[in-house]
Amino acid sequence: MHRLFLAAALGLAGATAAHAGIDVRGSDCNLHSDYSLTVDADRLEFKREHGTPASVVVADGTLRVDGRRVDVDAADRRRLIEIERGVRDTVPEVKGIAREAIAIALDAVTEVSAAFARDPQAARASAERLARAGRELDRRLADNDRFDAWSDGDVDRLAESIAGTLVGEIAGNVAGQAIAVAFSGDEKAAAELEARANALEAKVERAVERRSKDLERRAEGLCPRLRALARIESELDVRLDDGRRLELVRVEH
Repeated sequence: MHRLFLAAALGLAGATAAHAGIDVRGSDCNLHSDYSLTVDADRLEFKREHGTPASVVVADGTLRVDGRRVDVDAADRRRLIEIERGVRDTVPEVKGIAREAIAIALDAVTEVSAAFARDPQAARASAERLARAGRELDRRLADNDRFDAWSDGDVDRLAESIAGTLVGEIAGNVAGQAIAVAFSGDEKAAAELEARANALEAKVERAVERRSKDLERRAEGLCPRLRALARIESELDVRLDDGRRLELVRVEH
C-alpha cells in the first residue's frame, strides 16, 4: 500500500505539470511545414535539414533559394512583401499565446507544490524557485524569434520544457509528505493526504481547463490570418529550377 500511495502522489505531480502544458493543437489550422522559421530584423529564413530547397530567404520582396538570388516579377514581389509583413504581424500573438501557456502551467504547479510543501518557509522557497524558472522560460521565449513553423510538435516541446523544469519541484514536495506518511504507518493520515491530493488535482484541472479554453480560442483566431498567408504563397508564380512551386507551408484537409 505504501508503494502504491507514493506512486499515486508522484503521478499527481507529473499529471498536473503535463496537463498544465496546454494543448492548443486542436486548432492547428491544418497548416503544416517542413521548415523551421527564423524571423530576423531584415528577413525571414525558412530552413530544413532534409529535402530541397534547404533554405529559403524572403527579404523586402526578394527571394533567395539555397543562397542564390531568384528573380521575381512585380506581382510576386508584392506577394513576398505581403507574406513577410503578415508573418511579422502574427509573431506577437503567437508569442503571447505561448507565454500565457507558460503562465497557466506555472500557476498550476505552484499551487500543487505549495500545497504539499513541508512548512511555510519551504512553500515560499518553492514558489520563489518556480517563479525564477518561469521568468527564465518567459525570457527565452520573448527573446527567441525562431519557430518550428506550424509543426504539430511545437506545443509538445513547450509542454515538455515546462514539465522538465518544474515536475521535479512538485514531485519533491509531494513525495516528501507521501514518504513521511507512508512510513509513519498512520492509515488515517495517509487517507487524508490522498483525499487532499485528489481534491487538489480536480481543482487544478478545472482551473487549467477553463483558462486553456480561452487560450484555444486565441489560437483559433490566428487561423484565418495564417491561412491567408498560405493562400498568398500558393499564388506565387515563381518556380524552382526543376519547375516545382515553392511550398513553404501546405494546407492539409
